[in-house]
Formats: sequence, C-alpha cells, structure tokens
Amino acid sequence: MDKLKSRVLTALARQFPDRSFAYDKLTVMHKGRFANAIVFRYCDDGLDLVIKDFSHCPLPVRWTAGRFFIGREAKALGRLGGIKGVAASYYRLSPLMLAYPFIAGQPLRSLTRSGETLPRGFFESLEKMVGQMHRRGVVHLDLRNLGNVLRGDDGQPYFIDFQSSMRFGPFPRWVQTFMRGADLSGVYKAWRALCDEPLPARKGRFFDNFAQVRKRWIFKGYPLTRTANRMKLLSTQLASGELLRNFLERFF
Repeated sequence: MDKLKSRVLTALARQFPDRSFAYDKLTVMHKGRFANAIVFRYCDDGLDLVIKDFSHCPLPVRWTAGRFFIGREAKALGRLGGIKGVAASYYRLSPLMLAYPFIAGQPLRSLTRSGETLPRGFFESLEKMVGQMHRRGVVHLDLRNLGNVLRGDDGQPYFIDFQSSMRFGPFPRWVQTFMRGADLSGVYKAWRALCDEPLPARKGRFFDNFAQVRKRWIFKGYPLTRTANRMKLLSTQLASGELLRNFLERFF
C-alpha cells in the first residue's frame, strides 16, 4: 500500500505542481479487489479529492478494463459539467487514475438503514437531475444502487460513481427507453424507501411497470453495462488487451 500511495501522491504532484502533498493526508476509502479500483481520499487545508486508481490490478486489467472504466467515467463527468449535483471538475491523473472533488454527505443506502426520511423536494430535485443528465445524452445505469446517491451536507442530492454510465445515443430507441427508465426507477426506488410523503400514483405505476419489464429481461441486472463488466473479467484472460480496449471505447 505504501508504494501505491506514493504513486498517487506523485500523480497529484504532477497535476498540481505548485502544491505540496503530505503522505498522512492520503487515506483509503475503499480497498479495490482483483479487478476493481482502490478509492483514496486526499484532504488537506486547500484540497479535498477522491482518487480512483486501477494501477494495482494485474497487467491485463490495467491495459484493458482499467483504462476503459477510468476513461468512461472521465468522459461522463466531462459531458455532465455544470449540472448541479455532479462533481464540478475532474482530473485524469494517469490512464489508470481519476480524481474529482470529494462530496461531503451520506449515501441514501445508509439513510435507509438508520430509518431517516427526506422531504419530497429532495426527490423532485433528484428527478430533475436525471432529466438534465439524459438531455446531455448520458445514462448512469446504477442509480438503483442507493450507495451512488448522496444527501450532501447541504441537504441536496448528488450522484457519484459514473463507472457504469454511457452514452445512449448509439442504441435503438427501445433500448434507450429502457436505459433512461433504469435511472428513473432508481429515483423512485429511493423515493419509496426514504420520502416522508408517498410516491405519487403515476410515478408508482411507472416504477412497478419497469420492475416487471426488468424481471423479464433476458440478462441479469442492467443488460448493457453488465456486458461491459463481463468483458472486464474476460480481459484478464486475454493477451491482446489493446484490441479489447479499443472495442470497448468505440461502443461504450
């Protein structure tokens, strides 16, 4: 871990040459496993960043999935710049490392466990954010995971973790509808679980209908991002990683 931390600090120093960085200000938020990023947080008096790093992964993963997922999240953050509730900036520290501002808050998943509730306006704002994201041509695809939505310390909603996101424009219209519906169903799932008012009937019907369609889908989970993630695992067995990475970047 010391070697990995040194690598992160070196990358930060390259990105911010006028700043100095202290080893004890870098902490691990999430320990990545075999083919997942390690998530760090660097926090000092002037800088507070989350850093995702795939550099610890085996070589085939680094040359394929690691670069692909870092690139995909960076592209999503770039396309969504200016939307309130999305990280306001990002830094591609290396092909395997991405940094963006830390957002202080609590995941909605932790609020469900503690029994807290949130006002209707929170979920209306969340729904509006999804609409803004879709107008930029991007779907998140993992908002049903309530760990990816925060209630910020300011009381406002925030999206995190765009690793599963993608542009929906290249896909047929019926697939686009399903993809956008996946994001909205995540909002309504959170609304039902946490709002101090019931989910409106029309939105409840949408949520229930989508759940039925989702059950009948021939793939488990979200079909398109699941395919990409399976390719991530497959990439660890392929010697020709460059070819796979180019394929992923072209179509996702």
